Amino acid sequence: MITRDNLHYSFRPIDGYNKAINIVISPRELGKTTQMWMDKIYLPWKKNHKPWIFLVRQSVEIDEALIESIFSTNMNKFTDDDLKPIYKPSTFSSGIVDIYLEVNKEQVLFLRIISLNIKMYRIKKAILRNVAGVMMDEFIINPQFQEKYLPKEYERIQEAYTTWRREADGVLKMYFLGNPYSLFNPLFVGLGVDISKLKRGEFYVGDFFVIHWAVLSKELKDKILEENPFYKFDEEYSNYAVDGQAVNDKNIKLGKLPINFYLAFVLKMNGKFIGIFQNNYIDHLEDRYFCKFLDEVSARRTIYCFEFEEMLERSILISLDERIKLQRYKEAMRKRLVSFEDINVYYYMEEVYKNIWHQQLHFLKVVFLNRIKTSLLTMMAQGQLIHIWIHYKKKQFQIFNM
Repeated sequence: MITRDNLHYSFRPIDGYNKAINIVISPRELGKTTQMWMDKIYLPWKKNHKPWIFLVRQSVEIDEALIESIFSTNMNKFTDDDLKPIYKPSTFSSGIVDIYLEVNKEQVLFLRIISLNIKMYRIKKAILRNVAGVMMDEFIINPQFQEKYLPKEYERIQEAYTTWRREADGVLKMYFLGNPYSLFNPLFVGLGVDISKLKRGEFYVGDFFVIHWAVLSKELKDKILEENPFYKFDEEYSNYAVDGQAVNDKNIKLGKLPINFYLAFVLKMNGKFIGIFQNNYIDHLEDRYFCKFLDEVSARRTIYCFEFEEMLERSILISLDERIKLQRYKEAMRKRLVSFEDINVYYYMEEVYKNIWHQQLHFLKVVFLNRIKTSLLTMMAQGQLIHIWIHYKKKQFQIFNM
């Protein structure tokens, strides 16, 4: 058994705020995950046998490797209890998996793993009595690893919490742990976190939530730098992993609405109104833009959206012509001539950029196929038989005369 030290993370300070939602972001190596499993989950469970809920995003994340990492990496190293999880692998694909531990030759529920991507009615039906708390690890994704948030992820968490809270004794606490690849995530957006007020080493306190941006102590940092050579020779990796900097956000152009910019477009995405302000081209001889969230939109202003579910009075689905108008914005984005009120707006507009790009690809495919169709009809009229094979993934096109 490894004896734990006092260099790693302690939940006592954040628990002192007594909030329902508790969020910890920090560099790697701080030990927040292990401390959570031991101090917040397992050791209290030994006394009260109240089960916890562990959240993952996708059902495919639930496998034997995940369960093994929970027990071997985070608990069995630090206890002599020789914990042996009992579970049914056949339940993995269902997205709800119960894990038991043996106590006096009886199986007692220790943990329920729930995937957020399953149908909400199934989460609501799987009632868990006397739940002790809810935990989600790695709640911040890294897009560079092709990871994605779920559609309406915050709303799913909100709805699930409302269900579980009814079965809790007192205030049901949720703990979200993560590394700050970026300060943009559905949880912060949903909670209305003012990103500009988040400071490393400090607490951000809301009405019913608290965020701790924890940092490594000098002693622990020196120890880690000595043990891991990657931290010494890769500055950017060290900035994220050791210093806990939000490295994915560092190149975003932030600012305030410039003078003489006018409101060119209002978009609606994920329930948010986004204003795209544009300069007078003559002032700079190039297109420049500024983007910010809008609290109110004039009754005379048309609101554009990309999905049917976003539609409301005065909003219309953005057409191909209007997407082409946004091409100038897309070009400005590519040239870094767009600035943003905060990082949340930037990541929303990044989705807009992708939407414009995908629509253009679709348009080009339609034009391409129509030209093929015209050529085929022409050649058939001339009595020729044509076999056409199109392989989209490899972007190959072959025509064989038969």
